[in-house]
Parts: sequence; structure tokens; C-alpha cells
Amino acid sequence: MGSNGENVIPLLTPYKMGNFLLSHRVVLAPLTRQRSYGNTPQQHAVLYYSQRTTKGGLLIAEATGVSDTSQGYPDTPGIWTKEQVEAWKPIVDAVHAKGGIFFCQIWNAGRVSNYGILSTSSL
Repeated sequence: MGSNGENVIPLLTPYKMGNFLLSHRVVLAPLTRQRSYGNTPQQHAVLYYSQRTTKGGLLIAEATGVSDTSQGYPDTPGIWTKEQVEAWKPIVDAVHAKGGIFFCQIWNAGRVSNYGILSTSSL
């Protein structure tokens, strides 16, 4: 019970995570959406992430490749070119505009990757 006699729902209580003060403990888990054609985040991701943003809420981006040889699945976003970094900016800006906190989950798929999905520039 809370101090005023109301039931407190722990999931909906604030949480300090390092330098970040989350307004609740519900986190958007990363989902590999496979909609980043050419490994570049697309404009529709602005709507996707901003619709799931709450003030003080934490969102974790889908797996984001660190190089053209790190991709484990086709059409997943990257962050290794200037074009990709620029494509992430409106997404991050939309989340921040609603007061959300956005983390980029970086990955390297390692051995699960295969030549069929790697860009031709990496072969």
C-alpha cells in the first residue's frame, strides 16, 4: 500500500537507471522488424517508435548493425554509414520530443550471418 492507502503498482513507479529517471518500468524491448531497406532506417520508423513513446519511458531500438558484415538478417538497420546515422536522427528526435529515452542496441551477428544477406561491398 502507498502512503495514502492506495495500492501501488511497482511496474508503474519511477525508477532511476544511472543518469536516467524513468517514469515507469515498462520498456519497449527491441524487435527486429526487418524494414530497414538497404540497412538504412526508413521514415515509417519515426511513427513506429514515436507511437510507443511515453514521457520518461525507455525504448530500445531493434538490433542495429555496426558494419556491413555484421548483419544477421536482411533489411535490419545499420549505423556504420553517414546515411544510416542521418536516417536515425528523425527517429530519435521524435522519441525525445515526446519525452522518451532511446537506446540504440548495437550488434554483430557473427557466425549466424551469411553471404546471401551481406552487402556486395563487403564480399
